[in-house]
Amino acid sequence: SAPVEPTSAPVEPTSAPVEPTSSPVDEFVPIYSTEFVNDADGFKPLTRWRETGGFQNGGALRIRKKQKVKTWVKNINAYSQLKIEFMFKASNEVEEGNGLKLIIKFNGGSKSTEWKKKSGAENNDNTFSNLDQWYVETIIVDKPSNGRKILIEISGLTTNSGKGDYMVDNVYVTGLKI
Repeated sequence: SAPVEPTSAPVEPTSAPVEPTSSPVDEFVPIYSTEFVNDADGFKPLTRWRETGGFQNGGALRIRKKQKVKTWVKNINAYSQLKIEFMFKASNEVEEGNGLKLIIKFNGGSKSTEWKKKSGAENNDNTFSNLDQWYVETIIVDKPSNGRKILIEISGLTTNSGKGDYMVDNVYVTGLKI
């Protein structure tokens, strides 16, 4: 029989992978979301909900002239920042200078943050130029240490004329853990 080759020396084992010491930074986690599929999903008044007219022709909220919709989002104690994302579309009848605003109030107190956008000549932080087109907006706010809940109110500007309306859809609230 043929000679047997000697076995090689033992190999040192590789060390185990190192576990990360901290979780990912700036990870917003879901708190509240609605796509208005079956109803106004907590937004009031309920009569603003429409079965069609939303993004991809699903349900949405319709705001005319100076009308408003609002909802409470509770249990926000564990977060240092909140991100509110939503979509809106202005109808073809909306006149230049008319627009939409979103107000955030903590614990029902005084106004905390106000976002506002008007129909204008170009798309930027203050104006939108394309009617009948969906826009995605994001607002990030710092939560006060005593913040337990927020009121989200979306409305037409007080200076709006009587023409046109706005569809609001896909409202998401996420939080950054303390």
